[in-house]
Formats: sequence, structure tokens, C-alpha cells
Amino acid sequence: MNGHRPPIYTKYYDLLGWLLDRTAKFPKNMRFGLVQKIETVALRLLEQFIEAIYRKDRAALYLSVNLDLEKLRVFLRLSHDRHVLSADQLRYAIGAIDEIGRMWHGWVKPK
Repeated sequence: MNGHRPPIYTKYYDLLGWLLDRTAKFPKNMRFGLVQKIETVALRLLEQFIEAIYRKDRAALYLSVNLDLEKLRVFLRLSHDRHVLSADQLRYAIGAIDEIGRMWHGWVKPK
């Protein structure tokens, strides 16, 4: 990545590490359901941000990234409702996702 990563990438990478640390502690009975969904969406978002760094037409990814950010919010709320994320953890994660969403909108303005 040419030694330069945009702030959105760094912010998201840090959130992803935090998420993976949390999901590793979820009960085993959630491993093939909720954990798998969270990790799939979270890793796909990382791939999309990497792709956006190299693309001239980032707007082509706009809707897909927005949808995945919203899916991640919903899955994390569900995790809180299932008592595997605390209220503080949920607030932290949603706050970070919201900030990343604002960064995404500022970086990629659809035509």
C-alpha cells in the first residue's frame, strides 16, 4: 500500500482487531452462527477498504461498504442482546463504526 494507509484503513484495522478479540470469547454454541456472520462481514469490509485504496472509482464500492457497516451494527446489537457484549463494548463498537461510516462518506462521494 505504498507505505501510506488512509486514516479510515487504520481506524478500521484497529476496530477489526478489537472485534476478533471479542468474538474469540463468544460461547462455542455461537461459533457457526453469529460469530461467523460478524467475522465474515468484518473481514469483507477490510477487503473492500484495501480495494478502495487502489481503485480510481471508489464510488463503485459505496453501497456495498454502507450495507456491510449496517450489517455489522445489527450483528453487534444482537450480540449485546444475547449478553455476549456489554453495553460499554457495544457503545465503543457502534461509535467506531459510525466514525468509520462518516470517514467513508467523506472519502468516497458517489456521483
